[in-house]
Amino acid sequence: MPYLEYKPELWSKIFVAERDNLHFLLPQFRFNVEHIGATSVANCRSFRNVDILLSVHDFKDISTVSMLLASKEYKVIKEYSTVECMVLVKRYKYEKVGITVRVVQYAGTFFNRCHAFQSLLKESYDRVQKYNNYREELFIHYNGDIAQYNKIKQTYINSLIDDNFKFE
Repeated sequence: MPYLEYKPELWSKIFVAERDNLHFLLPQFRFNVEHIGATSVANCRSFRNVDILLSVHDFKDISTVSMLLASKEYKVIKEYSTVECMVLVKRYKYEKVGITVRVVQYAGTFFNRCHAFQSLLKESYDRVQKYNNYREELFIHYNGDIAQYNKIKQTYINSLIDDNFKFE
């Protein structure tokens, strides 16, 4: 199975290194960097990826920041990116781990939805286990087809958020 058990020391180390790297690469912007996703939730297994939410304070900075990162060591994932949420990835230098950075507007829709999902996972050990099992079954069902896996997983996440939160 491609999932890794929860490794808080490793995930935390990678997040801190990447947060510092982002601040180094983008000194002229006002933004927050947060650790989100499976690696930020106790007992949640990871698909070898540390998810980071980079929230800019000015909407127009989403594309500018994304272009700057793409000119460095990141790759834009066009099929998952929108005007409101740019998704970039890179390989971490010292471990066989990837880093996903979502560039969004602070307190915007994507920002709020990321926080909503993270809070849903953090509030319930049972929900974490159900999410772990769901992702593993999904990966097996789609024979490792990451694009299909991500599409169906995102639909599942969106339904959980929509069932538990109301956004305007």
